[in-house]
Amino acid sequence: MNKEEYLNIANERSGFNKYNGIKIVDFDDEHCIVEGELRNEAMNPWGMAHGGFVYSLCDVAAGVLVSRDEHKGVTLSSNMNFLHPSRGTKLRAEGRIVKKGRTIVLIEASVFDDTGRMTARGSFEIFALE
Repeated sequence: MNKEEYLNIANERSGFNKYNGIKIVDFDDEHCIVEGELRNEAMNPWGMAHGGFVYSLCDVAAGVLVSRDEHKGVTLSSNMNFLHPSRGTKLRAEGRIVKKGRTIVLIEASVFDDTGRMTARGSFEIFALE
């Protein structure tokens, strides 16, 4: 399956992503980019992206880096640091593989706002089920 076919399938099969305005836009062997629309439903009462939305962008990017190789992956553990309020119209999460073991993959993900400012950073351990 080529990249375009994978992106189409991956973006269509996740009801969670579609419902929350999250879209996988690019990937390669060790890197993934996910974007999320900052709609009203993604905001907290103070006018910035809800932390759960920011986390979800990173979690999706991490999951794609494992599952695109025909594996099923689930988050084993994670840690997030929220650095600045996430505002604007769209957020971009960039995930990259730090270490790939036989069953566990360590991934770092960073979130950027419309201006390119890093607003959050997380590390994720993803367990490959198959």
